[in-house]
Amino acid sequence: MLSGLLSAKKKSKIMDWKVEEVKGLKGFTVEWAEEDNYILSRSNTLFHSIAPPHTLSFKKLVTIDAPLWKRCVSRFRLAQRLLRFMVTNVVPLANGDIFVTFDKTAGIIHGGKYETLNGMKRPCRVMRSACAVDVNGNVFFGEYLANDERGEMRIYKYSPGSDELETAYVFPAGSIRHIHGIYFDPFTKDLFCLTGDDDHECRIIKTADEFKTIETVGEGDETWRAVSLLFSKDSIYYGMDAEFRVNNIYKLDRETLEKQSLGEVNGTVFYSKQIGDELFFATTAEDAPAQTENVAALWHVSPEGSLNKICHFEKDRWHKTLFMFGTIHFPFGFVSTDELYFHLVGVREDNRVFRAVRR
Repeated sequence: MLSGLLSAKKKSKIMDWKVEEVKGLKGFTVEWAEEDNYILSRSNTLFHSIAPPHTLSFKKLVTIDAPLWKRCVSRFRLAQRLLRFMVTNVVPLANGDIFVTFDKTAGIIHGGKYETLNGMKRPCRVMRSACAVDVNGNVFFGEYLANDERGEMRIYKYSPGSDELETAYVFPAGSIRHIHGIYFDPFTKDLFCLTGDDDHECRIIKTADEFKTIETVGEGDETWRAVSLLFSKDSIYYGMDAEFRVNNIYKLDRETLEKQSLGEVNGTVFYSKQIGDELFFATTAEDAPAQTENVAALWHVSPEGSLNKICHFEKDRWHKTLFMFGTIHFPFGFVSTDELYFHLVGVREDNRVFRAVRR
């Protein structure tokens, strides 16, 4: 439960935000959110609405084909979590198609049908909201695999209208464990790539030419281990994804690359979201050695730079690696309104949608 800060049954005002469960969305995830365009998922089916999700006015968009046995067993929530049988990225493209990563595949919704893309060297997962659309409309994403053997890891490129992925970049064997995400900087038009996990594998790199050349922003220890980035005109923001250090939210100066800590948080940060000048970071309940409390928490950074915890959710009783860490999932998209939807996984309020709204 929400440990005093938030009741799942009651609204709660925390600073300038109130948080409430959207009751009718249990079992759904808000995948994409922008004004007049919302896409939700439930298992392997996507839904669309022009009205905000809490109005419950969405209609079925498409069902992604999958093996019969997976569809059957994934009707049970724990089996769905065990198999990771879920959508992780939904990105509407300028040509009307929708790029999707689901389970260990990537595909396109075109003409009302889902088509799996060719060119993926091996099945792989992609972390949530970890795809980037560049200034030319191309989509980039990286392989997220256990890769205990430290083999090669790839960044893929998808060009709208194609039915095949290209390999944009290959990290050589022994250089990284896996790719956490690719992010587009709307101010410089660069692409940023985040990698982990051991100290020498933690790095933030960027490219201005689709990874033909790369520049290292920072590397070498867990202070450079991040899963997601947020951008402003003068700064880059991220939360550490550190197992063995106390995690901080950092503000990185674009010119000097000097890191300024905005404060410590209670665990590893996977996902983050920006609404105007308001920044949100979600810590993960993974019981890492440096984690101070095994909860998934929603943190807020105000335009003035103050860091505060809005609410937190306790990890459920199911095994953290088999049945997923306790996580808060934000929708992709460019929300300009004063509300934030988020979906919960692996906590006592698992598979529910909440909404934070500015008062």
